[in-house]
Amino acid sequence: MTADEFCDPRNTPMLVAMVNQVIIDESPVSYDLIASRLKEACGIAKNTPKIKERVDYLIRSTRIKPAPDGNVLFYWKPGADPMAYDFYRTGAEDLLREPSDVHPCEAACAMIEAIREEFGMPLESAYVAGAHKLGFMRMTPSVKDLMERGMFILQNENAITLNNNGMLEA
Repeated sequence: MTADEFCDPRNTPMLVAMVNQVIIDESPVSYDLIASRLKEACGIAKNTPKIKERVDYLIRSTRIKPAPDGNVLFYWKPGADPMAYDFYRTGAEDLLREPSDVHPCEAACAMIEAIREEFGMPLESAYVAGAHKLGFMRMTPSVKDLMERGMFILQNENAITLNNNGMLEA
């Protein structure tokens, strides 16, 4: 699809349907990842101001309200309850995501599974094990931030405890 076809109002219903499908398939999904998936699917390589404006319009046209998480907007498929989120997605090669595109709920789910598998572990090990489950092989500052936000969720939900040996237990 050319940039002109992408911006043609006659293609709006098809493009909004594509955005909705990304949200349904990848929920929770960040605004930036929706934009990236849409442009990739349409063969749009350049992110000109006109393309950015069009992407903004198409995402808003879904009428799905985003849920902010810090500085990132995440979109949840209709009917999804962020407070009941209980799974995570691995970093499959065809669905690679940046740490900022992973909701902290997923980080929390990955860490709690790792803690349960090992019958407890130190905090830093939980960060590393959870990050590996999400497909991140290195603990970069942005991955560490994601894991810390996931741990905050676990602590707020009282999903983990610290035993007498300084090990996290689920």
